[in-house]
Amino acid sequence: MSRNSKAKRDARKKKEPGRPIRRLGAALQPHAQLLDADDAAIGGVGWRDGEWLLVLGGQVAARSDSAAMALAMLRHVVAVQERAGRELRLEASPPLLNAAAREAAAVGLTLEEHLAALEQERMERDPVVPSAAPSLPH
Repeated sequence: MSRNSKAKRDARKKKEPGRPIRRLGAALQPHAQLLDADDAAIGGVGWRDGEWLLVLGGQVAARSDSAAMALAMLRHVVAVQERAGRELRLEASPPLLNAAAREAAAVGLTLEEHLAALEQERMERDPVVPSAAPSLPH
């Protein structure tokens, strides 16, 4: 092996185009957005590979098979940020709202009642209210 082999290999690698990151699974289909006062999206919910993904700050924060649970998680983020003095607006797609309403109807509730029940369950599991809201990117 010559002394210059590593140098030549490194130079060749630099010239090669970078390989894009290949994600496994289908593309994320956006179905809800959390918008700040400037209408900048700071999070939302998307559908990919049979599950709802909660995305905050560009990262998947949670996943669920339930559309209603995805909506409940978004509403919780809105409430936490509201307590911290930051107004967020939630916009959801008709397919997400319809799927959540079907889940609610399956247990004999309206969508609002079902979302309230999910929030009640969350509060029972985690009764401590944090004094400071988690920070979201601006």
